[in-house]
Amino acid sequence: MQSLPVMADDVAEPPANADGGHPPAGPPPADAAPSQPTPRSPAPGQAAAGTEQAHLRHGVLAWYGNLAYDRVLFFSDAVFAIAITLLVVDIRVPIVAGGTIDSASKLHAAVPEIRSFAISFAVIGLFWLGHHGMFGHITVLNRNLMLLNLLFLATVAFLPYPTALFSAASDQVTATVFYASCVAAAGLAEAAIWIYAITARNLMRGRIDPRVRRYYLARLLPPPLVFALTIPVALVSPQTASYLWLTIIVMGVVLRRTMSPEEGEEP
Repeated sequence: MQSLPVMADDVAEPPANADGGHPPAGPPPADAAPSQPTPRSPAPGQAAAGTEQAHLRHGVLAWYGNLAYDRVLFFSDAVFAIAITLLVVDIRVPIVAGGTIDSASKLHAAVPEIRSFAISFAVIGLFWLGHHGMFGHITVLNRNLMLLNLLFLATVAFLPYPTALFSAASDQVTATVFYASCVAAAGLAEAAIWIYAITARNLMRGRIDPRVRRYYLARLLPPPLVFALTIPVALVSPQTASYLWLTIIVMGVVLRRTMSPEEGEEP
């Protein structure tokens, strides 16, 4: 058979270099720079371990998304729940053997206890709302912050006792002053948590607007300030002091209307 002639256009030429020549055949020159390997991103487990080690080096004991952080919040909520439950334990209907009771007179006799329960329920509820709001911004816990939180929870857990004493002797100076002092101490302990968190480093969720910092502090201060300022009044008139505690509600409304951040800035 006759071989067909090969045309010049049928031969594929190798691509040209930038200078118009053809690439040299064979291995690359010895002085050519070796290709750099593509860096590998750390595995999720390694990244989490590195984050944990970094937190521990800075004295951090718990952080958002960590089991220890969740345990602190669960424990705090449990203390609030138990304290509120214990408030109603002392409100009991007397049992009369072999007869009926006069429900109207017994209910009237229980008014001081019900009144004390309502006051303390509102106070502990305000403390819980403040605690819930703070830990919407606090995402890292160190030892000092956890100790401050324990101190605050101790004052909350103690409140059922001064509540019972106040319900039994609300017209006496000692019971009223003692109750006001315990509530003021609890409020100051809660405010100390927020003040420490906003002044320490790397405990908050990102950068918090100064208006939000001032607003939360202003929300935490009315209960301890009002109860502390009514102590001198209670030395003269315990009944008047207990009525002045209602000013906390008015202060809360005023603060929300005058200092509340714009919508979307507050969680």
